[in-house]
Amino acid sequence: MKKLILICAVIIYVITLTSCINTNDKIKPEKTEELNFDMQLAKQMIEKGDKIIVDITAKDEVSRDEYNKFLRDITDAYDGYEDVEWKYIFFYNKEIDDNKISTLHLQKNVFYPTIYHQNIELVSAIITNTYYKNKFFNNSLLTITEEYLGADSKLKNWYRKYVYRKDDDDNWVFYGFGGEMNLADDNFRPNYLELK
Repeated sequence: MKKLILICAVIIYVITLTSCINTNDKIKPEKTEELNFDMQLAKQMIEKGDKIIVDITAKDEVSRDEYNKFLRDITDAYDGYEDVEWKYIFFYNKEIDDNKISTLHLQKNVFYPTIYHQNIELVSAIITNTYYKNKFFNNSLLTITEEYLGADSKLKNWYRKYVYRKDDDDNWVFYGFGGEMNLADDNFRPNYLELK
């Protein structure tokens, strides 16, 4: 009986080990297609979040209630996406972490380019549909790209990508950012570029 249990244990152990072996087999798509997305609709999709940022960065300081509203609104604008620590981009860590401080100051040398700033333009909106043999893996991504198109050397090559995925109801839901979120050093300030 002990030998049978030992043999079964060894067999289970070997099966477990062999099932964990990485064969480097990746699921390969059968087809990928890129389609242009409506630029006006793409602009509307990014305007909500950009407007919230333009409004908050126009201020030198905000109350704790305004700060909390900003965090709720910006999270809502990006469909609950929480991988960006908005509070640390725009506010001073010591102030936001101290609940006794009721007036919070916005950082002075941070610039967050938006579609509302001069020379920041929407340059592309592309849907990438990827199809697999197993339809479960099919997906659609929408990538909206904005770039700085002016002559300022500090902003040369700046761009930001907004990536959306289709949900189960066939709606575009914010999925993540690419490129550069913001610019921060002594050369920048919240109103580094004028508004359009």
